[in-house]
Amino acid sequence: MRRTFFTAAAALCLAACNSSSGPERTTPAEFGDVTFSPTEVTADTEVTVEASITSEYGFRRVDIVYILDDDESDVRFASLLRSFEAEAKSLSYKGIIPGQKAGRKVTFWVRAITAYDVVTLSDPRSYTIPKEEEDEKPEQPNLTMQ
Repeated sequence: MRRTFFTAAAALCLAACNSSSGPERTTPAEFGDVTFSPTEVTADTEVTVEASITSEYGFRRVDIVYILDDDESDVRFASLLRSFEAEAKSLSYKGIIPGQKAGRKVTFWVRAITAYDVVTLSDPRSYTIPKEEEDEKPEQPNLTMQ
């Protein structure tokens, strides 16, 4: 009983000694250029997103967060990356947003989560997929049967 008490007391003392979080729990990742291609997207075309990202404290995961037609109630995720070298402090991320229907607006962010769970989003980028033009049929005269 005495040993359990001292073990619990020692654990509480150690926790009290480190009551403030260090910078690793508050320092966000930093984004360089975030680009996408092709810049002129057509219906059902996959879009490749590339970003350079640095984090002084490493990474836990990187992915793409996107919404369609400014509908923030329908958040989607693509191209999860979880495999990193243990000491990686910078990386070149490449992910894919699946093809969408004509007429849709896609707004996306690259999201980086550091090894200490600090979530950072890149600046938003967006593109709109043009509506498909219907083939215009020549106007036919109104024929009446006699």
